[in-house]
Amino acid sequence: MAVDRMTAPPPEPTLDDIARERIKAWLKATGTTQTEVCDRIGKTQGWMSRYLAAEFNTDLETLKAIAGIFRHPITALFDVPSDPDDALLLDVFHAMPPDGRQLYLQLGQHMTAGRKTGGRGGRKK
Repeated sequence: MAVDRMTAPPPEPTLDDIARERIKAWLKATGTTQTEVCDRIGKTQGWMSRYLAAEFNTDLETLKAIAGIFRHPITALFDVPSDPDDALLLDVFHAMPPDGRQLYLQLGQHMTAGRKTGGRGGRKK
């Protein structure tokens, strides 16, 4: 008779893990290179590559500087909604330049104008 083994849930991601994933998303979405970011924060591209590969963690001042390059506060690196769709929307929004954000908001407002939202999904009641 086979014995069911209880498996431990995967460990929660660390704040550095969350920040790494957000930085990767911002780099990809904006077409910004690791070198461009590193030139502005006084680090090498090798440093960024190793940080993003989780070889080490970094300090809050460095994370603040990186977030600032993308015109975000440091808190944007750690804001992770529990719903995957919400998380994706937030990632896309944070990756946009300011004029893109404004257009994104206007589109969302236009698409929901005149609707009463009953919580999730913006469904008409």
